[in-house]
Amino acid sequence: MNNAHWESIGSTWQARSVKLKQIIDMQTDIAKVGMDLSSVMQLVVEYCCELIQCDGAAIELREGNHMVYRATSGIANAHSGLRLPINESLSGYSIKTGELQLCNDVELDPRVNQPACKAQGIEAMLLIPLEHSDDVVGVLKVLSRNKQHFTMEHAAILRLVSEQVAASMYFCHRYVPDNLLYQATHDSLTELKNRSAFMERLRREVHVNGNRSQHRFGLMIIDMNGLKRVNDELGHRAGDALLGEMARRLQKTFRPTDLVARIGGDEFGVVVSNIQSIEVLSKASQRLNSELATPHTCKGKELRLSASVGSAAYPDDAEHIEQLIEVADQRMYQRKRAHYEEIPA
Repeated sequence: MNNAHWESIGSTWQARSVKLKQIIDMQTDIAKVGMDLSSVMQLVVEYCCELIQCDGAAIELREGNHMVYRATSGIANAHSGLRLPINESLSGYSIKTGELQLCNDVELDPRVNQPACKAQGIEAMLLIPLEHSDDVVGVLKVLSRNKQHFTMEHAAILRLVSEQVAASMYFCHRYVPDNLLYQATHDSLTELKNRSAFMERLRREVHVNGNRSQHRFGLMIIDMNGLKRVNDELGHRAGDALLGEMARRLQKTFRPTDLVARIGGDEFGVVVSNIQSIEVLSKASQRLNSELATPHTCKGKELRLSASVGSAAYPDDAEHIEQLIEVADQRMYQRKRAHYEEIPA
């Protein structure tokens, strides 16, 4: 054999070693998360982008006659919570057949939901069904902006990853009393709705408002101040306790008809439904500040709770979800900067 051949073999083994290490890293991170199905699914879709070198990934669960994006990464992120009829997507076809589906050119495949693919910039996709208790409950899919991107080697890797998701579903269902849908739509630490459920509610509010005149809703992005310091000084258990306390006070502040969710590490989101004017959001922020004024006692220490809040109203500030979130985010970061500028050096 010549040198070129040996170099080719060496390169192949090196590439496979990298993939194996990534899979082991993923398994380790899943073990650390434990019985938190929502976090496991999010970890998996993030690792998929590395393992398969694709532009995005998603886990869709079957909910009645629809497929719903319950975990997303990359180009699928903006579509978290998206709900599509099961009969109008390749994911639905994969559910019905129980078989892996490879589509390297979405424009040529009549089973694909063309508007959804166009909105996400998808040119190719690879899907594998997720089985739980002898039933196909969803799909794991990876996405590419480029046609002809996926190979059968990618399919083999995705099959390994799907087995990890199925195993997590099994253990979560066995040892946690709540059903899979609850676990997939709730944050296990705070028991609030998660990012996927938050985005789904936003989509529903926009759809409802699109069919009504003079009907508003509000969005609030709430970022805790000082959580990293608590984690560093008192440990992550104290930080988790503070997150739980923040969740409780948020729920006391808002109405049962509003949706409070944990959408990131120390970030929360609230959908304030059916508001008469944008002043309602300012008053809600004031109520929250009052609710947070009482210190929280942890490990014998009094910890002060505070948060930076940004809000936006539909349709006053924006008529599209991504723009609405951007407005609220920017206003939150302005409050965040002002908060730290007020702290003495």
